[in-house]
Amino acid sequence: MENPLPDVTPESSPAQEQEVIAPEVPITPPVTPPKGSQTPSENLYAALAEERRLRKEAEDKLLTFNTSVPTDEVYSDEGKALDARIVALEARNRAVEDERDLERLYNQYPLLKEKANEFNEYRSAEHPRAKIESVAKLFLVENGLLEPKRKGLESPTGGPRTPLTSGMTAEDVKTLRETNFRKYQELLLKGQIKVE
Repeated sequence: MENPLPDVTPESSPAQEQEVIAPEVPITPPVTPPKGSQTPSENLYAALAEERRLRKEAEDKLLTFNTSVPTDEVYSDEGKALDARIVALEARNRAVEDERDLERLYNQYPLLKEKANEFNEYRSAEHPRAKIESVAKLFLVENGLLEPKRKGLESPTGGPRTPLTSGMTAEDVKTLRETNFRKYQELLLKGQIKVE
């Protein structure tokens, strides 16, 4: 098919041929300052103190919630009696375990047994929740009762203090003289047998 419209291009003037090209400027998103950067330092400290206070209150509430005893309305009389018995048995079990641990520590560190009263006061006053083994070591070190082991020093290996006699005993000389007289004479001439 033929194109009924003739191909016509408009003539452009020299002024139109020069296009104005503007330099390209990259588009950047607006910069937002980080949160809290424009807050005065006094307010930052106040906010930190407030956060610490709220955290402490929440921890205390959680602790009281976990350790709070349910109301008496929840248990029947039998349940209350069983609960009291369970509490008594748990306390007894803890006491037996503590006594066993203390006895083991007294065997391991005899100096600790001599200062048992001071150790119990130290344990209950300064470190009530720490492991008993750790508290015992700390107590002994702080009071200078636990000598540190000196690694690297060798134990003496010089042997016994008295020198061994290299000669023959009187019984050996007698046996040699009675059984092998020639060897006895030979050793006697070499001076290896001393007659006393």
